[in-house]
Amino acid sequence: MKLRIEPKKTTLRLSKAEFQSFLDTGELSQITHFPGGGNISISAQLDHDPSFMVKDNRFQIKLPNHLLREYKPSKSGISFEFQLDNGESHELVFEVDIKKKPLNK
Repeated sequence: MKLRIEPKKTTLRLSKAEFQSFLDTGELSQITHFPGGGNISISAQLDHDPSFMVKDNRFQIKLPNHLLREYKPSKSGISFEFQLDNGESHELVFEVDIKKKPLNK
């Protein structure tokens, strides 16, 4: 599971195996530990309604079950917009890593 953070966009990218596990179990989580004792926790769940919260070094992402079960991985992914308290929005992009087949030489 990879998380890319930009000022107005966050991308959650799963491998094909992680995506299958996500569909099978309805959740994925991981903790990354850093020097000095800090860590970041990422939790993704299938739910009825999408939500995205970051609090106390925890990323909590809920994605709509019905959309993900119908999703066919593509380069464009699925995009969700979340409103911020200041009236602006933050985009969450969900992607599955689809690698191209090697070119024949």
